[in-house]
Amino acid sequence: MKLAGTGGELSVPALLLVWRKFESKVLVNIGVVMFLMATSIMLLEAFSRAFLNHSFFWAEEAVRYLFVWAFFLNIGVAGSKGYHIRTGMLVDKFNKPWKAAINSLVCLTGIGFGGILFYAALPQVRRFYTLGMMTESNLDLPLWLLFSVVPAGAVLLILYYVGLLWITLRGGNPFGDDNSHGVIEEGLPT
Repeated sequence: MKLAGTGGELSVPALLLVWRKFESKVLVNIGVVMFLMATSIMLLEAFSRAFLNHSFFWAEEAVRYLFVWAFFLNIGVAGSKGYHIRTGMLVDKFNKPWKAAINSLVCLTGIGFGGILFYAALPQVRRFYTLGMMTESNLDLPLWLLFSVVPAGAVLLILYYVGLLWITLRGGNPFGDDNSHGVIEEGLPT
């Protein structure tokens, strides 16, 4: 794979667009299904408690892990759609070289945070795996599998910020306009 994009091979901007399509078509849909499942389980539990005087022991735990998985699978997508907190008003006050420096610093900070999250999550996942810990409910799911989404989400966040850094280093605006969605696509230099 060449970065220049010659000979029918994918360029980095094309790879970024393919990755963004994967995020918006696959990861977002998985997250939505997980949120809907969690909501359905909560409604079932509420109905069962209110009208049948019965509670499902596994419901709270299933909802918790579905929400955690949906969140971490979509943490990078949220940024690419423009939903991460930004300091656009402050950055807009600077000239272009300072904006590029600040955007680079933001990207490096995001990569660093993702790296710390990844580094901190791995020992926890490994500990759950070596101890063979399972969930508390009768679901009996391995905790290492449930918590493996944290390092996966950290990698997705790192990929998001690496893409932004690449756009910044190429002279583009990684965060697009103030009211933009699909931020990475709009920030790509032409």
